[in-house]
Amino acid sequence: MRHFPIFVNMDNARVVLSGGGDAALAKLRLLMKTSARIEVYTEAPAQEIIDWVREGRIHLTRRALAPEDVPGSVLVYAADEDETLDARTAALARACGVLVNIVDNLNDSAFITPAIVDRDPVCVAIGTEGAAPMLARSIKADLESRLPASLGLLTRAAQAFRRAAEALPHGRPRRAFWTEYFDRAGPDAYDAGGEVALDPALTLLLDRHLQTETQEGRITLTWTGSDDPDLLTLKARKAIDTADVVIHDAGVAPAVLELARREARIVRLERPSDVPPMPRLLADHAAKGAQVLYISAAPLPPSLAPRCRAHDVAVTEIPGVAAHTQTEALKETA
Repeated sequence: MRHFPIFVNMDNARVVLSGGGDAALAKLRLLMKTSARIEVYTEAPAQEIIDWVREGRIHLTRRALAPEDVPGSVLVYAADEDETLDARTAALARACGVLVNIVDNLNDSAFITPAIVDRDPVCVAIGTEGAAPMLARSIKADLESRLPASLGLLTRAAQAFRRAAEALPHGRPRRAFWTEYFDRAGPDAYDAGGEVALDPALTLLLDRHLQTETQEGRITLTWTGSDDPDLLTLKARKAIDTADVVIHDAGVAPAVLELARREARIVRLERPSDVPPMPRLLADHAAKGAQVLYISAAPLPPSLAPRCRAHDVAVTEIPGVAAHTQTEALKETA
């Protein structure tokens, strides 16, 4: 990963842009979605820039960018569409330690601007390391068709309700509450009564979840003979995504473990002698109320599930994926 994706806080931030033509306009249309103070430096601004200045959306200085204009800015855009001028702008930014983007110059830019799906405050950024901009746009169009315009309203209502939701225990109970809100309760309330129906729906949902007894921990067992996460079964993928603790042997590929939540505890078993007997290890985690997943790179012994159940804990078994050579054949025919 050459470009690490981050979200920059634009409140009370200055963004400096040098240029007044088409490249500048493209960046400004995106930057004006933020709360930053946008300062444009150019001797020849396009009419759109003049109009935006009149609307109070940006600030224009009708001259070339000077060294004293850069300090205190968060980002600098070099958008003069002239190699010499853009190189000068980039040098001014680097001299002040400010990140700079040179439009259409990936190699000399400190950061790149991704394709964005905007459902404020939900924002999805899509990047291809500059290798396939049209692919990023295609993914953007696909996501925009999937994410309803109401998603921003649902999220803003959730944001205002976060403190109230802290009445739920941290971890799985709180995740279950928010999952139900975004998957079903929120969209249903919005469809029935619009934005004003969201807060009452959140209150009712919270009351119900507060009255729900804490779910007991459980153990899920599965295995995969492939390094390709795309060849996991749907049930196995869901189990990894929802697990609080993922215990795996050394043969499980890193790409498979990447499917786990960042908050999940990941336990790697190098040798069986390094840990207590497997059933007891899994049961000890489940006894604390955790959703525990054990995933192996080889078929599981038939005795493992019964031995786990002997510890009085619920156990789910998910069939594993066949050996590598067989899964490659299945992938080719899928």
